Amino acid sequence: MITRTLFIVVAAISMLGGCNSKAPPPPKPRLAVAVAAAQPTDFVPQLTVLGTVSPLQSVAVRTRVDGEITAVLFHEGDMVRAGQPLFRLDDRAVRAQIAQSRAALASAAATNAQAAADLKRSQALVANGFVSKATIELKQAAADTSAAGIGGARATLNAAQTALSYLTITAPVSGRTGEIGYKLGATVRASDTTPLVTVNQLSPILVRFAVPPAQIQPLRTAMSSGAVTVTARVHDSAAPLATGKLVFLDNNVDAASGSLAAKAQFSNGSSELWPGALVDLDVPLGQGHRYLAVPEAAVQNAQDFTYVWTVGADAVVALTKVSIAGRADGRVYLTSGLAPGAHVVIDSLAKLKPGDKVRIRGAATPERAA
Repeated sequence: MITRTLFIVVAAISMLGGCNSKAPPPPKPRLAVAVAAAQPTDFVPQLTVLGTVSPLQSVAVRTRVDGEITAVLFHEGDMVRAGQPLFRLDDRAVRAQIAQSRAALASAAATNAQAAADLKRSQALVANGFVSKATIELKQAAADTSAAGIGGARATLNAAQTALSYLTITAPVSGRTGEIGYKLGATVRASDTTPLVTVNQLSPILVRFAVPPAQIQPLRTAMSSGAVTVTARVHDSAAPLATGKLVFLDNNVDAASGSLAAKAQFSNGSSELWPGALVDLDVPLGQGHRYLAVPEAAVQNAQDFTYVWTVGADAVVALTKVSIAGRADGRVYLTSGLAPGAHVVIDSLAKLKPGDKVRIRGAATPERAA
């Protein structure tokens, strides 16, 4: 009887212990992710870089002589052509000097004519002994002196005419004028530091940019194969502005940054590009090749490598290192790391860890769950 009672008590205690034990935790819900397939796509590697528009020539127009501005022959911001008059200075004194020089030239010419006639008459009389040889020599010297006087008077006239040309100030290059530095009636001097106006040549026009160290050799190789076409876009926009060509690579790498200065030239016939503006440049670095393309959102950067999260047949994610050929239009073109058709995660990337099981959301193909 005692044995039976002990068995009942032990059984009851065992049942009570079973009731107090904890149930196993529910399985962790799978993270829902969106994926995209890596697709073979043709791609031309290119350098996308920020450039600064600068005029082909920027000329500060200054006066060569002192004088008062008597006429301003253009408006600020006008397009002018090379040789077009821009300013006129007071020319009355110089025109009077030109008149004097012309009179002096005429007087020298008359004197020379008289001296030449006297010499000719004396030469006719010297054979008969009416004129001595010494007299002939004097007549010759007078004729030579008067001829030299003509040359001096002509040089003085040329100098005065040159001074007159300085009083009409013309555009040195074709381009657009800036702000006028001196107004009508102002006295300007050759020593002034402020220019009368600055003319910027806008057609053609240049865009300056720096080539990063990794792209220097590919760009040099592209240039050696022929002309390199460059496309300018509005900064931080896909809208193209103009198409030009690469015209210059510097002969020295910047020691501080390792970059190389370069210039692209654009015809700019409709003034699409404006000096000082920042534009994005697309510079091809060679011929097109076929690469695997994935959305840019899928590509992540670690400290020493680039990677994507791939989803296997068992719905398990893995960190996969990749190499990049370039980026364009929201896609990244890979040279290695993936096989065609591989699925990469494109959202919720910060929540993933290697070995996690996921649920594919919005996939066109059945989920690869296990």
